Amino acid sequence: MLNVAIILFLLVTAGMAVLAFVNFLNETTLSLIIWQIPHIPVGLLCLLAFLLGALMLYIISVAAGQRETHELKKLRGRVEELEQETYQDVFNSLPGAISIVPMPGMPNRNISDIPTQH
Repeated sequence: MLNVAIILFLLVTAGMAVLAFVNFLNETTLSLIIWQIPHIPVGLLCLLAFLLGALMLYIISVAAGQRETHELKKLRGRVEELEQETYQDVFNSLPGAISIVPMPGMPNRNISDIPTQH
């Protein structure tokens, strides 16, 4: 997948370079609302548009990466917490561990609360 992305990037970049080179001598006027730039080469405009798009894509990717990094840290913490709970369950179920098993027929009370017949 990474190789396909690199090949696609190289093809688009080569296409933009050819487009910018072919149109570099053609001049046009750029007008944005009240801002005007007279006599700017079309190739330069194409190159600037490509670079601006690449910059915007990079900024969006970094923002998404930071959000995913934060979520990944949170999930790793949750996994560690669940692993510790699993280890505690395994440790508590070992045969050498002391476990409290109620005697059949006896209520769930502390034995010291039962009156004696002395």
